[in-house]
Amino acid sequence: MQDLEQNFIDKIQNFTILPRRFNLKSNKIHLFGPPKSGKTSLALDFAKRFKKPAYIDCNDPRTDIESIKPLLLKLYLEKKIDILIVDNFHDSFSLPNLENVILITSSQNINVSKNFLSKAIEPLSFEEYISFDKKNLSINALFNHFLKDGNLPEIQYLNEYQKIPRKQEIIFLALNSNARLFQNIIPYQAHKITINQIYTQIKKQNKISKDKIYECINEFQATKTIYFLPHKEDKSKSKKLYFYDFSLPYAFMSIKSFHAIFENMIFLELLGKNQTLFYDEGCDFLTQDSCAYIALAFPTQEMIEEKIAKIQKKFSLITIITINYEYERKTPYGKWKAVSFINFALGES
Repeated sequence: MQDLEQNFIDKIQNFTILPRRFNLKSNKIHLFGPPKSGKTSLALDFAKRFKKPAYIDCNDPRTDIESIKPLLLKLYLEKKIDILIVDNFHDSFSLPNLENVILITSSQNINVSKNFLSKAIEPLSFEEYISFDKKNLSINALFNHFLKDGNLPEIQYLNEYQKIPRKQEIIFLALNSNARLFQNIIPYQAHKITINQIYTQIKKQNKISKDKIYECINEFQATKTIYFLPHKEDKSKSKKLYFYDFSLPYAFMSIKSFHAIFENMIFLELLGKNQTLFYDEGCDFLTQDSCAYIALAFPTQEMIEEKIAKIQKKFSLITIITINYEYERKTPYGKWKAVSFINFALGES
C-alpha cells in the first residue's frame, strides 16, 4: 500500500519549484491547463506550507485506486492528513471530506464539486521567465531565448540539443493518438480560420471524420492547448488560432512564420493581463476597453503610418508591439505608440 506522505516527499525532491504568478487561496482548488504548464509544481509549492500533505497520481501504474480509497478515509479519520493533491484526477475518484484538496487535470471539462474553484494554469509569462533565470543573463539575451525556446517552465533548464526533442515528446505523450492531428494544425498559427476549414485542409492528407476533428478541437480548447480569438462584433467571422506555446513551430515545422510566432507570443502576454480579447479589422488584438494592439516585429515608419491611417478614427489608443522599435505620436483622434516587446511585457511602456 502506498505511503501518501512519502509520495509527496518524493515528488518535491524531483521537481524544480519556483514561484509563479498564480496565487492559490481557496481551500478546494481545481487546476487545469495544457501539458507541462506547471500545474503540479504549483500545487506542490502550495502544499509545502502544510504539516501533513499527501499526494496521489491517478496515472501512476502503482496507484491502486480501490485500495487508496479506504486508506484515504483512514488517514482522514485519524487526522493524519491536512491537504490532499490528486494529480490526473478523474471523477470516479472518491474524495474524503477534507478541508484542503487540490485536483489537477488537463481539461476543464470534468465533473468536480461546485465547492472547488477551477483555475487555468498557463505557461510562463515573460516576466516569470526572466525571474527563473539562474545565469544572470542580460534582458536581451533572455528575450532571445524566450522567443526561441518558448514558455514552458522546464525547457529553460535543458541543454540545447534536448529542447526540441523534449517539446515533441511532451505533445506526443500528452495528446497520444491526437498528436498528429494537433501537429497538422500548427501551420495555421495566427490565421483566421474555422474548424470546418481545418477539417477541409486536413482531410486532404488524412482520413478523418468531421466529428473527430470537432471532438479533438473542442478538447484542445478545453485544455487551453489552443485558443480561438473571436471578432469583436461579428461572431460568425473566422476566428484567429493561437497555441499555448508560441514556439511550437520550431519543433514541428521546417518552414516557419516568424510573424505568426511573434503575434502568438503577444497574444499570450495580453491574455495574462486581460481575460477577454478580440480582434478587429486593422488590429490584431482588442481589449474590452477598446485598446487596440498591432504586432509588427520590424516596422518601418511607412508601415506604421499605413496601418494607423486605416484605424485611427476607430481607436483612440493604438499600441504597436515590436522587437525593439519605440516611438509615439498623436493622431487627430488620439495617439499611437510603438513599444518593444520587453517593455510591453514588463509593464514599462
